[in-house]
Amino acid sequence: MINNIKTLNTIKKAMQNGLYRKAISEIDVILKNDPNNVSYLIIRGEAYLRIENFDNALIDYAKAVEIDNKNIKALVNFAVALIRCSRHNDAKDILEYLLELEPNNFDAHINLCNVYQSLGKSEKCLQLSLRAIEIRPSESVSYNNLGTAFADLNMMKEAKEAYAIANQLDPAYIPTVINLAQVQIKLGNYKDGALLYENALGLKKITKSEKCLIKYYLGYAYLNTGNLEKGWDYYEFGYGYTLPVNAARSSRKFNQPRWNGEDLGDKRLLIWREQGLGDEIEFATCLHDVQNNFSNIILECEPRLLNIFKETFSKFEVRPESVGEDLYPLYEDFDVQCAIGSLPKIFRRSLESFNKYVPQLKVPQSSIDTFKNRLDPYKNKKLIGICWRSGLISIQRNDNYTSLSDWGDLLINKQFQFVNLQYGDCEIEIEEIETSLGITVLRWKDLDLKNDLENVMGLISNLNAVVTVGTAVSSLAGSCGVTTYLLIKRSWVLLGETNKYPWYECVKPLVAEFGEHVASKIKLIPDLILKN
Repeated sequence: MINNIKTLNTIKKAMQNGLYRKAISEIDVILKNDPNNVSYLIIRGEAYLRIENFDNALIDYAKAVEIDNKNIKALVNFAVALIRCSRHNDAKDILEYLLELEPNNFDAHINLCNVYQSLGKSEKCLQLSLRAIEIRPSESVSYNNLGTAFADLNMMKEAKEAYAIANQLDPAYIPTVINLAQVQIKLGNYKDGALLYENALGLKKITKSEKCLIKYYLGYAYLNTGNLEKGWDYYEFGYGYTLPVNAARSSRKFNQPRWNGEDLGDKRLLIWREQGLGDEIEFATCLHDVQNNFSNIILECEPRLLNIFKETFSKFEVRPESVGEDLYPLYEDFDVQCAIGSLPKIFRRSLESFNKYVPQLKVPQSSIDTFKNRLDPYKNKKLIGICWRSGLISIQRNDNYTSLSDWGDLLINKQFQFVNLQYGDCEIEIEEIETSLGITVLRWKDLDLKNDLENVMGLISNLNAVVTVGTAVSSLAGSCGVTTYLLIKRSWVLLGETNKYPWYECVKPLVAEFGEHVASKIKLIPDLILKN
């Protein structure tokens, strides 16, 4: 008994002093002889969480809950480990069960709020954060979550107020500092946001993952102001499974070192895709620099872009993205690797570097000819492609997207023939606007606007102009060299520019500042098209 108490005190002291690996080592010995000891499983799980070994933490908490499925601490931390392992739906189930056992559990409300945020359920996040404030009105994390819910609902002033309260309650709470900085940037106060990030890096109580996250977000702040060197350098901190799922650039894993633009010699380089389709297409403008200066390259891309990239980057071995269930590559036939989003760090370190000529992506001539024939009856008018929102069937209206009804004054212009480029289920919207305005929007049932990118680009290549909100359509049109009017809120992708779009000369940004909706810029389109 004396030895057990002595061992327990040693473990507690190790945990208090941050010696988590020592605590794990001590507990390993105990659990070897007593593998079902829930108390020690919980402590070891906590130690694993502290050193950010989330997989092992998950194993310990899963076992503890299996042994005692009403242990509140085990359930809370089990959910935390599930969240950190990106298993949000599983965490939701555990936390909802926990609230059945203990309806006023503060930690369950906080963590379930985080889960709902990751799942995009902002209203639920708002309800839970308000309830958490009722339970513990002096906890900064409650107000931080309230601010997050407001921000996700595009209520930025309310979000700023909630974050300010959270920051007053606990100035050293890193998530609040990060969120305050993000709000400042969204409000257009880029220097204030950057200063908050820079000050946060000097705080004492900051974990390795928090420091990486701050530097990553600081990279966006620098890019927003046109400081490309610092911006791209800090953008490289966006990797790792310790970052929040909605923040990390990628969770892919590699044994091979990262390439930073050095001479390859006889080494083989893998360039791999990340993030969304539009990002991939824009970052692909840097692939011409790679193709002109290096050889022995493998390019892994979004499968929908495979044939287009094969034709455009003929010196590369181009293949679809290949990732195993363990997030490591399926093929180990390369020596060094680089994410496509890291290429600007090498080739676009100044705004002047964007001024070089960038060839268009090569679209199959057969696709161009198909839609040339289909559009020939309408050549007496200017052919204008339109895209008004993201491809989601239902989306909360916010400042970045529009509804088709916002486009009425443009759509009734008889000098234009409009062509649908909106992917996703939008037929009802189009039929309603056609009936309301007495117009026809061209579209074809045999064209899959989401997946058949070769024919989509063939269609776009025949248009006089494209008008779109910030979706992949702007990147597709830009890569075809078609004049594109981009309805956009001020964003890092502008790289500090106001009247030009760095990635494509043919893309003309119409920037809605804070307090403006992008739809307010639609009225400018007719004159711009007719003057072009």
